[in-house]
Amino acid sequence: MKLTGMFLYPDLVEYRSGAAQEFRNQTRFICHYLQRHVAARKVQTEGFNKICVVCKRAPAERAYKNSSNALISEVGFDMGAYEQLAAEQLPEYFIALLEAGLAKCSQEQHISNEYFQEAIQSFRADHYKNEWVYAEKTFRAAGIQCRLRCALDLSDFRLTLEIEHNGALVFSQEILSTLPDEIAYAHRFKDIVLDDDAVIVRDKFGQPLVAVPLGDL
Repeated sequence: MKLTGMFLYPDLVEYRSGAAQEFRNQTRFICHYLQRHVAARKVQTEGFNKICVVCKRAPAERAYKNSSNALISEVGFDMGAYEQLAAEQLPEYFIALLEAGLAKCSQEQHISNEYFQEAIQSFRADHYKNEWVYAEKTFRAAGIQCRLRCALDLSDFRLTLEIEHNGALVFSQEILSTLPDEIAYAHRFKDIVLDDDAVIVRDKFGQPLVAVPLGDL
């Protein structure tokens, strides 16, 4: 199997508070960064396509696979300590939890820890920013190039549309903001088309998210 998913969250049975849900949202920006990094290297695994680092009061000693093709690695967790942390402390706190869980996976030879350490160091070098270009499209007849830029942080996902005309940036605007969870944003955009003299960003169902008339550029 190809490894495509990375998750870090409190155990769903032990922790059901609003703080637990906030934790799940806050960790997506780093987990998404790691899964993009690893997916680009087409890492192959045996019997799982995602890794879930699950935070528990009394974690299991060994990682294990479940029936959903997930490799589960449990780590110790104190909800009270997490709630006392300032926002600027959270990235390294989440990294420490991930490293503990991923080391357990590596020790049992499920997967090399090298892939993840490389991704974590890259994340640090990027100053804990998760930003990427989702799509680029050139419409030569109109002389424009369009780009969808994505950004994930602790609190938000943001999608920005950029349009260049003859190499000059003539439009840059945030067109979508949601919670930092793929469930909230992944279906909201898919491609860029030029239709009726307007640049249109469409969602997964072919419906327009935004339209920018060429005459406004």
